[in-house]
Amino acid sequence: MQLIDTKVNDFGTELTVEFVGEGGETVVVRMNNDDHLLDGENAINHAKAVMVQLTAFDDPAIARPGGAPGLDMREADPLADSESLLPGDISH
Repeated sequence: MQLIDTKVNDFGTELTVEFVGEGGETVVVRMNNDDHLLDGENAINHAKAVMVQLTAFDDPAIARPGGAPGLDMREADPLADSESLLPGDISH
């Protein structure tokens, strides 16, 4: 995914960060913001950290509710490789 835009949406006690790719792909990270500590750049950094943590746990059973087996998207997409899961510089 080649990142072309990053959007932060503040809904009061909830915040979303949208990472938009040039092919129309969108990854949205939704975070609780009850304490109102997340905004702008630190929200983007927190969302990046969440995605990095997800890549550390690539066992499909961990990511699915109830530990049900799931599809490893890297196996489904022959163009994906673990070196390119996150762009080198995704700051905007």
